[in-house]
Amino acid sequence: MKRAFYVVVALAFAGPAMAGDEDPARLCFEDVGCVQNRVIARADAERLGCDQLWTVRNGIFAARGYCFHTERGKQEFGNDGCRYPVQEDVPLNDFERANIRIIQSIEKRRGC
Repeated sequence: MKRAFYVVVALAFAGPAMAGDEDPARLCFEDVGCVQNRVIARADAERLGCDQLWTVRNGIFAARGYCFHTERGKQEFGNDGCRYPVQEDVPLNDFERANIRIIQSIEKRRGC
């Protein structure tokens, strides 16, 4: 799998984790660290390519139960156990929201 070279720990998910709950999932990436319990350094995110940015951003949504609609999303993360077909309904904590904003701003600037 393409993402294996930079995903360190993915979706050690033990049931639904809601924003604000103690999070049993550890979603960590080699280049940016864990994304569910800290804001990633912008400089670290800037070093990622478009594919890596996409994987980190969508990995956050996948860990929280998003149901992917695109073929790429389905192939990378699958939809087994997904609970939220609408991205805005996915319960994210403040760190995850901040990390998604950082990543989206970089993706937008680069035209990813």
